[in-house]
Amino acid sequence: MNKNILYGPPPVHPLDDGTGGEQLYKCILKYAQIPGCIALTSAHTKENMLYKDLLQSTCRLAESLKKYGITTNSTIAVCSENNLQYFIPVIAALYIGAATAAVNDKYNERELINCLNLSKPTFLFCSKETWPKIRQAKKKLDFIKKIIILDNKNDSDSPQSLENFIFQNCDKDFNVSQFKPNIFNRDEHVALILNSSGSSGLPKGVMLTHKNLAVRFCHCKDPIFGNQISPGTAILTVIPFHHGFGMFTTLGYFTCGFRIVLMHTFEEHLFLQSLQDYKVKSTLLVPTLMTFFAKSPLVDKFHLPYLHEIASGGAPLSKEIGEAVALRFKLKSIRQGYGLTETTSAILLTPEGEIVPGSTGKVVPFFAAKVVDNDTGRILGPNKVGELCFKGDMNMKGYCNDIKATNAIIDKEGWLHSGDLGYYDENEHFFIVDRLKSLIKYKGYQVAPAELEGILLTHPSIMDAGVTGIPDEHAGELPAACVVVKPGRNLTEENVINYVSSQVSSSKRLRGGVRFIDNIPKGSTGKIDTKALKQILQKQKSKL
Repeated sequence: MNKNILYGPPPVHPLDDGTGGEQLYKCILKYAQIPGCIALTSAHTKENMLYKDLLQSTCRLAESLKKYGITTNSTIAVCSENNLQYFIPVIAALYIGAATAAVNDKYNERELINCLNLSKPTFLFCSKETWPKIRQAKKKLDFIKKIIILDNKNDSDSPQSLENFIFQNCDKDFNVSQFKPNIFNRDEHVALILNSSGSSGLPKGVMLTHKNLAVRFCHCKDPIFGNQISPGTAILTVIPFHHGFGMFTTLGYFTCGFRIVLMHTFEEHLFLQSLQDYKVKSTLLVPTLMTFFAKSPLVDKFHLPYLHEIASGGAPLSKEIGEAVALRFKLKSIRQGYGLTETTSAILLTPEGEIVPGSTGKVVPFFAAKVVDNDTGRILGPNKVGELCFKGDMNMKGYCNDIKATNAIIDKEGWLHSGDLGYYDENEHFFIVDRLKSLIKYKGYQVAPAELEGILLTHPSIMDAGVTGIPDEHAGELPAACVVVKPGRNLTEENVINYVSSQVSSSKRLRGGVRFIDNIPKGSTGKIDTKALKQILQKQKSKL
């Protein structure tokens, strides 16, 4: 055994039997017996959903889906902003064993079509807000047979509502206490398909199994790496549910019986008001919002004695910002975690009572980690920077219909190569330094340069292009481009920015600006020299 391979500790609680759906049903059934136990609250509308209602809706929808013909071999999709109904189809599908593709609600038509083509769902749930985009995309996707609106009461001018679909397909006398989730091999069976952008361009479909989910639930119950908060306690989240961070933290909260106060759009005053009014003990933030709160004068206007913890994830958080936020909210420190969509959830977490400023934590149970030298492949010891690699029971099954990409990230020994540079200290606390991948992280969203470069190269006046991220205090990084214009053609920066903006969602716009140059810097193999590109772009004033 190599001494430089670090292993997580034994779990406090053994891994529960059953599929992810069986475990969720058991937990939700338990909390449904507690009178008035609230599962979800919309911070925007103040509406609540009790665990009793969640149990009814998920079981009745599962029965309705089975009656409609959805089986353990089916795939459904959910495309919606965060709302009270979002998890009803997700949990119902987990009961049945159907896979759920979680689709980014901010995608435009082109991105939607690419995403849905990966998983090819036959049944799609969307919101009133996303329906217009789905309607257009559906014209080019003949595999989608049925669309349901999650948050609509009226079917007159749109597809069927969730409420009416259940009413028509499930007996009104159906007894949810007699409901039994389907049983299948949790080790192999795909539970969720989430989107992950790679440096090769368009998003890939990350297949996560019921075993991955069961391990995540085990972590949630762990008093060292998980939660020390009792059922009924309020948690506030503004993390998008379609994102791995939002998806798996929230599913885990259901197993703990928490009251999940959700926001679909960040509003500073409402966020702070919700922390105060709902006596929130724990909240999730991405580093972009951490930076915002480190300087916001509004924080001091709220009384937050119940706030016990702020957890940061989605991207590395600097030591300075973490300490500034902790001071503003009168907390001892900020708790960090690190994970990839491909690892289901956080695989490095700050253990209770072991917070080290700037560290993303230690290896969780059921996992091993190593730091590998990028040139030699040698496993490195403490305080040596290299690529972080992970092996364990939350590593994805693979990319949907993409064996080549799967083999490129998971080696023959089962180690997942993260593409991130980091190190660990003598006490096995990990620190993230940089990314090997060229991915841009804009406000927690991953932006693939190759995708934007591909779009730029379709412009009739552009000969060559290179895209990278430039540092920004508020957003993390801003996508920016260097462009080579064809001889005899004229282009302005505004022309290029608008051209890209018309084809991508908001997070992918060239907010870092455009610089016109004679040649894109490249290495001997033709690969763009990202470092040189950054140097060129950082000479130009950034645009927000």
